[in-house]
Amino acid sequence: DLTRSLNDLYTIDWAPYSALIKQGDVYAIMVTHEYVKALDSSEPSSLSPQVIGVLRNQMHFQGVIMTDSLTMDSIHNYYSYGQAAAKAIEAGDDILMGATSPNDVAQMIDGIKQAISSGAISEQQIDDAVRRILILKYEMGLLHV
Repeated sequence: DLTRSLNDLYTIDWAPYSALIKQGDVYAIMVTHEYVKALDSSEPSSLSPQVIGVLRNQMHFQGVIMTDSLTMDSIHNYYSYGQAAAKAIEAGDDILMGATSPNDVAQMIDGIKQAISSGAISEQQIDDAVRRILILKYEMGLLHV
């Protein structure tokens, strides 16, 4: 748990990230499973729309955001792989880390499909994530058009 005040988070913990983002030197960020109590005491950062919102809306980060492994006990003890995947996409993550088998991947995809069907995740969110990933691949020389 991170228990610093919001002001301390901005001036101490997040200051280096904010500076690098402003310089344009950050292409992807991995969000951990820490609880940032000043923003969201109910969800870990990787599943928190409030924490992802700080990156997107306050720091104006438009690159790729990825989770730490969703199969870690800190997540899997509370959510199925499908639930964790859906919550991560809902929160604003673009890449989901941690699936170690085809069955894990299938469970995550099923959770995402259910969330799309229910309206919890929009197709626009998926399109935006894919666009950010493709741009990153292009910028890194991994995708040639």
